[in-house]
Amino acid sequence: MMRSSKSLNGYKKLLISLCIILSTGCNAGNTQDSSDTSTSNTQTTNDMLSQPIYTSTTKTTQNDPQSAESIGIQQISPANGDTGIGISAPVIVTFKTKFDLTGISASLIDANNANSAEIPLIMNGNDLTYTFTPNIKLKPNTTYKFVLNRKGSNTSSKVLTTSSYTTQASYKIFLTSGDYKGNLRGSYSNASTGADAICNSDAGSPDKTQYYKAMFSVVGERYACASDSVCGGTNSLNWVLQPGTGYYNVNSELIGTTTGQSIFIFPLTVAFGVGSSNHVWTGLSTTWGSVDGGDSCKAWTSSSSENKGRCGRSGQIDPGAISNDKQDCNGHRKLYCVMQPNAVLTNPLARSTTNNYTTPISVMFNVVSGVNPATVTTSTFTVSESSPETTGHLISGTIATTDNINFTFSPSSSLVPGKTYTVHLSSSIMSNSGTPISATNISFYTATETKLLYLTSDKWWGDLLKTAQKAGSTATTGVAGADYLCQIDAQCPAGKTCKAVISDDLNRIACVDNPNDPESAVKLCGAGHSVDWVLTPNTTYVNTKGTVIGTTNSQGIFNFLLGFQFSEAISDGGKAWTGLMPFWTSKKNITCERWTIGDSGVNQLAGMIGYSEQINHRSICAGAGHAGGCSQYNKEDGFGGKYCYTEVDGKKVLDGCSKRGLYCAVQ
Repeated sequence: MMRSSKSLNGYKKLLISLCIILSTGCNAGNTQDSSDTSTSNTQTTNDMLSQPIYTSTTKTTQNDPQSAESIGIQQISPANGDTGIGISAPVIVTFKTKFDLTGISASLIDANNANSAEIPLIMNGNDLTYTFTPNIKLKPNTTYKFVLNRKGSNTSSKVLTTSSYTTQASYKIFLTSGDYKGNLRGSYSNASTGADAICNSDAGSPDKTQYYKAMFSVVGERYACASDSVCGGTNSLNWVLQPGTGYYNVNSELIGTTTGQSIFIFPLTVAFGVGSSNHVWTGLSTTWGSVDGGDSCKAWTSSSSENKGRCGRSGQIDPGAISNDKQDCNGHRKLYCVMQPNAVLTNPLARSTTNNYTTPISVMFNVVSGVNPATVTTSTFTVSESSPETTGHLISGTIATTDNINFTFSPSSSLVPGKTYTVHLSSSIMSNSGTPISATNISFYTATETKLLYLTSDKWWGDLLKTAQKAGSTATTGVAGADYLCQIDAQCPAGKTCKAVISDDLNRIACVDNPNDPESAVKLCGAGHSVDWVLTPNTTYVNTKGTVIGTTNSQGIFNFLLGFQFSEAISDGGKAWTGLMPFWTSKKNITCERWTIGDSGVNQLAGMIGYSEQINHRSICAGAGHAGGCSQYNKEDGFGGKYCYTEVDGKKVLDGCSKRGLYCAVQ
C-alpha cells in the first residue's frame, strides 16, 4: 500500500529517532571504526532518511514492529484451526531468536462463550520455546482462542499472534460386558485386530457409532513404551491413547488425562470400570511396559490353562488397574476399550517436527464399518502450508492406499523448511455405511534448515578479486573472488560450497530500492529482486560453535527491523567486508570499487564492514570511512612495507591496515 508523502515523511522522522537509539552508525564514507568512538555512532539526517525499512512485496504487516515476523515467531502449536486437541495440552510458542517474555502477555478464552473469563495459564520455557499450560482442564468439543500480546509503553498492548483450536471429543473408556479367554486373535490375522473387533461388537459399548481399540499390549503389534519410561510418539506402536487427552468412563466421569507420552499417571481420578472390580487382560507392567510372551497368553494366541496372562483390576485407581496379577489363559476375562479419533496422523505424528522434507503424509482412519475409499480424494484429503506470518495455501499431491484404512498423501514437491503443514479431512469422507467422519484438521511442522555461517580465518584488503586470483582463482569479479576465499577457508565443510555474504550492488544483491519510488523507505527483497543471494529463506544458521545465530525470513535475510537481534554472534570478534547497509541494500561507493581495489594505499575508497561480535544491524553495517578504507595505512618504510598505527589507551600499536575477513555461508 502506497503511503502519502506526508505520512512517509512522518515515518522517516520516526526512523531517525529509532536509528539514533539503535546507534546505527553506518554513514558510508564518513562513519569510522569503533576505535574512533567520537564518530562511530553519528550519521547525517539525509543518510538516516535513506535507510530502508525491510518489507515483503506481498505482505504489508512486515512493517509492523508487533507482527509475528518482526518478533520472530517460528511456530505455534496447536496451529490455528487444529481440532482434537487434548483438554490439558499446552500451547507451545517457538521464537526464531531469544526473546524476553517479560514484555508480553498471553490469554486463553472460550471462543464459544463471549462472557467467559480468561483461563489462567502457567508459562514455562527459556531461550526459544515457551509453553503456556491451562491451569484448569478445558472442556471437550470447545473452541479456544490463544492470544499473545506485546505490552506497549503505556497500559495498551498489541496482538502479536493468535491461534484458535478445538478440543477433543469426550473419549470414553469402557469395560467389556462379555468375558473372553486368552486367545484374543481368534480368526483374525493378529491379536490386536481380534481384540479391537471384540471391543466394537461388545454390548457394553456406550456409542456404537464410534470406533474402539483394546488397551492392551502385544509384542510386535501394540505397545505404549519402547522401554521403561520411554513412551508415546515414535516410542510406541499402534497405541490407543492420545497425548494430553482426557478420558471418561461410561458415566461421563473424568478418569484422568494422559501425559505427553500418552499414558496415565497413577492414581487415576476414578477407576476405568464402574461397579464391581473385574480382571482385565492387559499384558502391561505397572509402568506401562509390555510383558513378555510368557505373561501374555503367548501373544494372546493361547487359551490353554498352562499359559498365563497379565491382568489389571477394573476397580482400582493405582497401577494395579493395568497390572495386578497373572491369570490362567483358559479363564474368561474382560478388556478395556478406548474410543478413537475418526482419523489419526501417523506420519509425521500430529504436532511433531520433521526434518524429512520429502516425507509422505499418512492418515489412519478409525471408522466403524471402514472408510469408503472412493470418498478419500484430493478434494476431501488436502494439505496446506503456512507459517505464523503468512496465510496458508494448499499444496498439490496424490493419494494412495493399500488397505483402505491407511491413506497416504504424497506431495508433488519437497516440503519447505520452517513451515506448518495442516492435514484437512472433510466430512465428505464417508464410512462404508454412509456415515460422515467429523471434519478434522491436524498439523505438523518442518524443521528449520540449519546451515553454517562463519567468519574467515584470514583477512584481506578490499581487492578481493586480485587476492583470489593470486591464490589460484579464475574469478573475474570481486564477488566471485570473495566466494573463492570462502571456499578455500579451512572452516568450509568438506564437500560443501561456501559463498561470501557480501554485496557489490551489481553481481550480488539482497535488497533493492523500489524502482517506482526510489526514495521510499520500503525496500524490495527476495525472489525477483535479489541477485545471486547466498542466504536461503526460512533457514536457521549456526556459528562454528554450533550455536544458533538466527533464522532468516521468507526473503532470505535476517530482519534487523526495529531492533531485531541475533541469538548469538557470528564470531567472538573480528571485522568482515559486507558492502551492506543496515537493511541489506548496497551502494557501489561502499564496496571498494566492487571489491577490486585495495592494496595500493588508496584511502579515498570505502568498504562497508560488519563487526562479527555484534548481534544487531552492526554485524553487517558498522562503518565504511577511514576505518573501513580499502587499504588504510599511515606509514610506509623505504622498502615499500605498509603499516598502520592506531592509539589504544594512549599507546600507538600496529593495526591491520584495514584487512578484513568475510562472512561465509554454506550453500
